[in-house]
Amino acid sequence: MQNFIKVARLDDFHKKNYVCISYRSKWIAVIKAQDGSFYAIEANCKHQNANLLVNGLRGEIVTCPRHGWKYNMRTGECLSESWAHLRKFALKIVDEYIYVATDPREEVMDEWESDETV
Repeated sequence: MQNFIKVARLDDFHKKNYVCISYRSKWIAVIKAQDGSFYAIEANCKHQNANLLVNGLRGEIVTCPRHGWKYNMRTGECLSESWAHLRKFALKIVDEYIYVATDPREEVMDEWESDETV
């Protein structure tokens, strides 16, 4: 059974499309997709652990502020190094709150599986 932590309220996404939290010395992003669904993904660069969202999120591609590696925040794919994919986290929405699993999903998925769509 997975453990979940409360990370955001649905109201947090009225003016922005992501929330980034620090958990166990790693960054986790909860992102609201254009279709209204939510997903959670690791937000640390695999090279030097830089927060990939320090400069915000516009579109799906972000660039590491330290050395320029590019990541697709929707798929988790690193466009600079094929081995450096970002891990995804299960999430659930209960009573207007978003909860994220404390451990990432280890499998690499072609498509996102959203646990909840609002």
